[in-house]
Amino acid sequence: MLWLFLSVLPLSGSSDEPLTLQQSEMQLKVMFTRLARLNSYTEKGTVADSLSDLLHKTLLLPGSFEYPFDSLKTLGKIKSQDQKIRIYTWNFPDISGTNTYYGFLQHNAGKSAGSRIFQLTDNRAQITDPVMATLTPDNWYGCLVYGIIEKNISGTTIYTLLGYNPENLFISKKIIDVLWFNDQNEPVFGKTVLHYQNRMQNRILFEYSAKVNMSLLWNEKMNMIVFDHLSPSKSSYTGNYQYYGPDFTYDGFRFDQGTWEHVTDIDIRNK
Repeated sequence: MLWLFLSVLPLSGSSDEPLTLQQSEMQLKVMFTRLARLNSYTEKGTVADSLSDLLHKTLLLPGSFEYPFDSLKTLGKIKSQDQKIRIYTWNFPDISGTNTYYGFLQHNAGKSAGSRIFQLTDNRAQITDPVMATLTPDNWYGCLVYGIIEKNISGTTIYTLLGYNPENLFISKKIIDVLWFNDQNEPVFGKTVLHYQNRMQNRILFEYSAKVNMSLLWNEKMNMIVFDHLSPSKSSYTGNYQYYGPDFTYDGFRFDQGTWEHVTDIDIRNK
């Protein structure tokens, strides 16, 4: 397994002195800019791997969990309210429009223990049943994570993740995943707490046309995950998700006694 529990390693610049977080951020910014400008998929992959190595070493530096990385606009970075996890994700597309995803999970284990860093390896092409699979950091359903919702089940904190995956030129996906830590304090992705379409699932995948946008957000006032209901543009396109899009109705998930329960036809006016 590629789970990384590493001690702090020095980042070397032109001198023997280790880089600071500010200096590392500057180097990362240059690499993200280069990644965006390259046309060759092979070159993009090489730069992305180097970027991932540098970011990993940067996250091992003291203070990285609190450091904002504000100049890295194309790096997704989101922190849980309990200040225990922080997730970093980014991607790059190839010429066919498909995307490769990279990520790190930073677990704040406290001042004495410091941070644990887990590299997230996108393996979604090999995951045969993604809505039911229980996954690990080195077997991750890659996406851009933009939301974290904390809930408690019998004393165990679960982190419900909202993610976005522009899958290809025709289909985009929104994702609800669940992150939790097992008895060995190791991270696990997927937990059977999502009640959707008459069955319990480990995660939810919404597929729809890449030409439209779908909203999937936590609504604090309603205390729900609220999302656009998706329908095909014609009944003959049922099951062909490149023709699906919002139909101007809304559904949601409400957390009830340890389960995310699907709620249909929500009235979001004046909310």
